[in-house]
Amino acid sequence: MADEKSKPPASPPQARELDFDDEHHDQPASHTSNTLPQRDHPSNLPSPGSGEDVAPPKPPRPLNANPLQQAENTLKEAFPSIDLAVIKAVLRASGGNVEPAFNALLGLVFSLRG
Repeated sequence: MADEKSKPPASPPQARELDFDDEHHDQPASHTSNTLPQRDHPSNLPSPGSGEDVAPPKPPRPLNANPLQQAENTLKEAFPSIDLAVIKAVLRASGGNVEPAFNALLGLVFSLRG
């Protein structure tokens, strides 16, 4: 009976680590690494059909558009009801700067409504 007390207790059977991916690995749990997957790795990103929110792709930027043309396009998007000739005139009077041209066009829109 003294012989039974000197034996260490039996260890529980080794359990495999939980595996949540679809791939089946034949390696025992003791051979797997404990490193976490990279967050930005393509396999870790949600797929479009998975039901998770996915950001839409960025729109293409215009290539080789001059700054004046870009300013005109920006102001035309912001004020679609104003004629392009008026937008060009206000932009020219503002020295090609979008912010003062935007403010002038905004004042014009409010003066036309009121």
